[in-house]
Amino acid sequence: MSASSKGRIAFLLGNTLVFALGGLAVKAVSLVLMPLYTTALTAGEYGTAELLNSAIEIVLPLLSLGVVEALYRFSIDDDVPKDELFAGSLVVLGGGALCTGVLCALGSAVWGMEHAGSFFVLFCSVCLFKATTQLARGMGHVRRFVAYGLINALAMVVSTYLLLFRAHLGVEGYLWSFTIGYLVGGLVAFLGSAEYRLLAPFRVDRALLRRMLVYSLPLVPNLLSWWLVSVSGRYVVLWGSGVVAAGLFTAASKMPALVNIVASVFQQAWQYSTAREIDSPDRGAFFGSVLRGYSLATLSTAGLVIALNRPISRVMLQAEFSEGWRYVPLLMLVASFGVISIFFESFYQALKNSGVLMASTAMGAVVNVILGVALVPFMGPWGAGLAGAVAYALILVVRAYDLGRRIDLPIDRPRLTYQLALLIGITACMSFDSGSWLTAVAWVCLGLLATSDMTVLTSGARAVTESLGHRNRGVLRRL
Repeated sequence: MSASSKGRIAFLLGNTLVFALGGLAVKAVSLVLMPLYTTALTAGEYGTAELLNSAIEIVLPLLSLGVVEALYRFSIDDDVPKDELFAGSLVVLGGGALCTGVLCALGSAVWGMEHAGSFFVLFCSVCLFKATTQLARGMGHVRRFVAYGLINALAMVVSTYLLLFRAHLGVEGYLWSFTIGYLVGGLVAFLGSAEYRLLAPFRVDRALLRRMLVYSLPLVPNLLSWWLVSVSGRYVVLWGSGVVAAGLFTAASKMPALVNIVASVFQQAWQYSTAREIDSPDRGAFFGSVLRGYSLATLSTAGLVIALNRPISRVMLQAEFSEGWRYVPLLMLVASFGVISIFFESFYQALKNSGVLMASTAMGAVVNVILGVALVPFMGPWGAGLAGAVAYALILVVRAYDLGRRIDLPIDRPRLTYQLALLIGITACMSFDSGSWLTAVAWVCLGLLATSDMTVLTSGARAVTESLGHRNRGVLRRL
């Protein structure tokens, strides 16, 4: 590996660490809190609460016109007035909150929707948190951005304990614990980055707002399509198998969040690196080496979690949720296809070409919904998992093929296919009550998967050794 590639990879890993400490604290905490959720809530309550919480992912980009994405992107540019940028974003978010309030009021009064008020307050708190923290991130407040994410997570942990475990508030307590976390994190960001100074006087530049919406509106269909691919299975299970099955399926889907956490930590830093390197003359070598390391790390992590599924599930899936372990291996395979396909998404953003990006995601969403509706009545949650796997695999194939024609991106297809085949084998072995021989086969497949790219392993070990050597020499010089 060249010195240039080593420097770029070191830069990428450094940014990954920063975003890991900040933006993903809530995701990690929600996973750690799973034993508390599955102890304090019934399967039906948890299914309802999580479905409402997940609905924010589709309501927010739809009713806010994706303006949070534009707020972050434009806040990076030095020539954009931050006061007018922030004011325009708040106007759009305020309009989205107003629309959400009207819909929640109608839902409660006309259709008897439960928890409508709590959902509305949760939506407003998410808007506040997203706007304030993404503005701080765009303005270069990296350390403070990390702190805001950690404060958000800490507030959510405390409120979850008080509202669910002590007060036994059920679904309302679950939703309000997230609301309190977002409110505290958002208010701290608003004060800590002195964003209040940008609001006096309150000025909205219509031309700037128009530019922001031109950028953000095309991203909304892609965000909604991703939601359909990743979350719609829960609603199809609710429709086809009832709220209890949806609760089990949703609880089991929290386990694959381990892989999603690893991938989304990396993805934020990867977006920046691809934008910087997309026009570099030696970009192919850099992109290829990162892809090999990324696929080995994420797929090996997924294989390890699947192999340890039963003992992990005994801790995380309590009481009536215990049968959810059966769905974890298939959902972990689905997540693995997903994180590999998301890796390619950053290239389209760097190229500023969203056509194939949106088309591939939309294809996956349509396939996922159609297969889910067709399979769930006969297979239950298994049908939703299988539909998700097919959808993500389709997205992966389309993007890999298309990018191979657009940029210099060396993809070792035989090796990647071999790795995915091993992961499928592990999934098949660990999905059922099996004897010791199937468990042994799964661990053999995991060993083959973890050692499937010795070049990445040896170069990674060498890089870590060199980094530790440099650090130790620096300590000795200071002594």
